[in-house]
Amino acid sequence: MADHESAWEPLGAQVASVAEVVGRREPCVLRQRAAHWPAVAQWTWERLGALAPDLPVRLVQGNRELGATVFQPSTLGAYLQSLQGPATAGEAPLYLKEFNLLGAFPTLRADVRPQELFPPGALHDAQTWIGPAEARTGLHHDYLDNLAVQLVGRKRFYLLRPGAVERLGAVAAKHDHWAALASLNADAVVDRGVVAGDAWVVDLEPGDVLYVPARWWHEVVNHTPSVLLSGFFGTRTTVYAQWAWRQAVQGAHLAGLWRRGHCTCHPARV
Repeated sequence: MADHESAWEPLGAQVASVAEVVGRREPCVLRQRAAHWPAVAQWTWERLGALAPDLPVRLVQGNRELGATVFQPSTLGAYLQSLQGPATAGEAPLYLKEFNLLGAFPTLRADVRPQELFPPGALHDAQTWIGPAEARTGLHHDYLDNLAVQLVGRKRFYLLRPGAVERLGAVAAKHDHWAALASLNADAVVDRGVVAGDAWVVDLEPGDVLYVPARWWHEVVNHTPSVLLSGFFGTRTTVYAQWAWRQAVQGAHLAGLWRRGHCTCHPARV
């Protein structure tokens, strides 16, 4: 068995502008670039939970990217309250993924300043990932660039260069609307051999910003209860082209013509 920790190279921090970073097409972390955002200082579980305690939410159980897709209903208030207590031993973590927090609560938009980060003219959309310690998003790559902003808690990203999963024939058949999924976890890919400069790891603290270029594979795990704002972005041409393509694939899926019953958007069949 490979020594996983030694196989992952620490991702270095950068002081460049986001535009410069994007131009290099390599992942990098911009330490404390969003530390002055009000959300970093002011967002607490109590404050977020009080916004609409009875709002229905759909939680993802465990690692749906690699395992079965299982959902559990809850309310925003009850879920956020659960993040303040100890985890239940032996149970798969419940994760509020791809939640449109800013759309649901427009007043929170004053607490974030994404216009400071995105390159001029870029189209972008922001979603939040809210979950407990040990909650995980399985190995995948996105079709658009991403600026991930850590707002609450700590989180770890494992990053693999494009081609690392493809060379192993480990791209999964499971369908996801906006991502390609791997049939292995990140450590299993490393176990099978990667060259220097293909595998990186980085821990994010509140206020840190991570740039993940499109098609870079990444697996993400929470060190602590966490809120992350993901800003997917690109040029107008890139975003519209990807949107049209992915909508067509999703339409075929919803019509039962593509990966029916094998996806991240519908519960696994039993």
